[in-house]
Amino acid sequence: MRIIVMLDPPNTRGTKTAYSEFRKFLVSDGYIRIGVELYMRVVVNRNGAEKHLKRLEKYNPGTGTIRVFKMTEKQFSSMTFLTGTPNQQEQIVGANCHIVL
Repeated sequence: MRIIVMLDPPNTRGTKTAYSEFRKFLVSDGYIRIGVELYMRVVVNRNGAEKHLKRLEKYNPGTGTIRVFKMTEKQFSSMTFLTGTPNQQEQIVGANCHIVL
């Protein structure tokens, strides 16, 4: 299962710092940046997804719009690229949620 986080920060004074800290939290929590304001994380199951949703709520900057989408591996694997290719991290992870280092 994967969690997709979509950010839409407002262009108001004082929110840049809050969103910078939120982005740093996302990266430190294991999210991969797959777009301009788009982050993805692989989780094992629905319980893991719920745990990470609670963590996102805890670090929520409180302004703008943050959308969270949970999708299964089957849904993710049916994604089609019109232009471009998967980045290196997506190629390594692929459809496997368990990686041996």
